[in-house]
Amino acid sequence: MPKLMLVVSAELKNIVILQPQDGSDDETINYFFKLKCEYCGWISHNNACVSISIKEKPTGNRRNDNLNLSRKCQGCERHGEISLIPGHGTPLSQNHCTEVDLMLFHCDGLLPVEYSFNGGWLATTISGREIHVDLTMGEYTDVIDGVEVSISKLKAKFVPYWG
Repeated sequence: MPKLMLVVSAELKNIVILQPQDGSDDETINYFFKLKCEYCGWISHNNACVSISIKEKPTGNRRNDNLNLSRKCQGCERHGEISLIPGHGTPLSQNHCTEVDLMLFHCDGLLPVEYSFNGGWLATTISGREIHVDLTMGEYTDVIDGVEVSISKLKAKFVPYWG
């Protein structure tokens, strides 16, 4: 049962902090990604949506009170589960915007792949103003208080977590 860390990076211009709207452990943010079966390698065509606040009932004999996603693989029909583990995330900052941890995923049978950025992000400009940003297009540009702010070169990947 591997653990995978969602690691994100971005180029920030005149933005000092970028994070989910309510911080790294935001219970309202949705994580969108494709699913990959650990057993047969099948990859879903559509994104799955997972949120810390939405719990599912476990199937079978195992008890997992933190289960956030439970699905059957469409390739081999084996059952898989994913749980989000808060407490490991860090905001992107102007001084540290390359590969920061966002969320830890505990996986059993299904793995998250190809994360898709979404709405629900909060950026703090160099003037201290907080702005809500939608990152579904992969970038954000605006003029705030007469200064151009931008978020570009958004990248995300899932990496093994050994902690």
